[in-house]
Amino acid sequence: MKKRWVAIVLAVAMLMTAAGCGKKEAAKAEPDANGNYLVNGSFEEADFTGWTVTNIDDVTEELNIYDRETDCYEGVQSLHFYSGSSNVNFTAEQTVSGLEEGTYKLTAHIQGDAAGDENASVYFYAVVNGEEIKVDAGLNGYVNWYTAELTGLAPTNGEITVGVSVTTAPGGWGTIDDISLVRE
Repeated sequence: MKKRWVAIVLAVAMLMTAAGCGKKEAAKAEPDANGNYLVNGSFEEADFTGWTVTNIDDVTEELNIYDRETDCYEGVQSLHFYSGSSNVNFTAEQTVSGLEEGTYKLTAHIQGDAAGDENASVYFYAVVNGEEIKVDAGLNGYVNWYTAELTGLAPTNGEITVGVSVTTAPGGWGTIDDISLVRE
């Protein structure tokens, strides 16, 4: 009886393997009309669609989608941050899966002020093949946009996570906009 059950279990396992059950095929990533693989890279949606935004220790007082066209690099909305009496400390990231073999470039824009904080930490990053690659960015004043780029991102598993990290003293503010991940 035990041999019969083992034979049945093995037969079912072989059929599932042959049929591809249990395998999860990665969907092919599709770029938008501009070649950007990110969803909502210019934050034109009314919420954080496509992005995981983490307000670290819940200290950033304002962390939202801003709809002031004057504070945007492109379009009419951007990711806005500000804290008057506490630190600014947050990340926003997005993972793209199903990328074809090749190299990709991350481009992102930020403007604002670190409120005199000489130890402010502002950077964009990409996680490729388990390794985080960073590029520092700056908060250089109102609509004085800092453009950050990371080139040569070559995922071997078809996946890239991109993000931004901002940490400043109380009084820090700014907007982030027009983040793109395009094939080189």
